[in-house]
Amino acid sequence: MSTRGGAKRTLEFECQTALMEKIFGSRKPIQVERPARSASARLICRLTDNNEGAVLVEFAFSFPILIILLIGIISYGSWLMVAHTVQQAANEGARAALAGISDSERLALANESVTRSVSVASFLNPGLITVTTSHSGSFYSVAVSYDARQSQLFSASPVPLPAGVIRRAAVVKLGSV
Repeated sequence: MSTRGGAKRTLEFECQTALMEKIFGSRKPIQVERPARSASARLICRLTDNNEGAVLVEFAFSFPILIILLIGIISYGSWLMVAHTVQQAANEGARAALAGISDSERLALANESVTRSVSVASFLNPGLITVTTSHSGSFYSVAVSYDARQSQLFSASPVPLPAGVIRRAAVVKLGSV
């Protein structure tokens, strides 16, 4: 039974092959005579058929774009880290100001706390930090500004960053004594 099935398949294949030869002719490859080409035409044909350097050319085009994208990610990540650190310094300055009795004492405590917070962050230049305070009713606010335009971390960035001066504030409510 298996022999018959195999023989039947072979016979069907031979019939199909014979039919294909009748329709399309013999299975021999067709020989086409090409006209003689000049040396420059042969060189151009040989170069256009060669794909060996395609990956290198694609890499040469895409690599600078990837590097700029990577530098942009690092620059924005650094900017966000500095903005967060400035906000944390303002928060700590406002908390420290709660311990003061007078506005001048609160200012001194806020400045000391912000200076301590900024000195821990090695990527911030303490000379570019400014602290301002204000007292309005029972609320006391501490604002910390960092001039990122003059920072070495951001001055050489090839991508534009959100703001040159990073300004963050924190507000606390003064309790009645």
